Amino acid sequence: MKTLMNIDNGKKVKILKISGGKSIRQHLQCLGIHIGDIVTLKKSSFLGGPVLLEVNGYDVALGKGVASKIEVEEVE
Repeated sequence: MKTLMNIDNGKKVKILKISGGKSIRQHLQCLGIHIGDIVTLKKSSFLGGPVLLEVNGYDVALGKGVASKIEVEEVE
């Protein structure tokens, strides 16, 4: 299964699963990120820094640890 860390910049993906504990899921819900949402990966750097997503018209930055727990599939 792919995570946000395995997606190319500019791709749209559907969130399928959020691994990790209850606190991670609650944190993502507060940011407006839910299972079933379609998000766009705006920027991800392999050398470090956050992953930048567009979620419902807003930009959201996630740390790489959190992004690696979000399983996704690409959509067209």
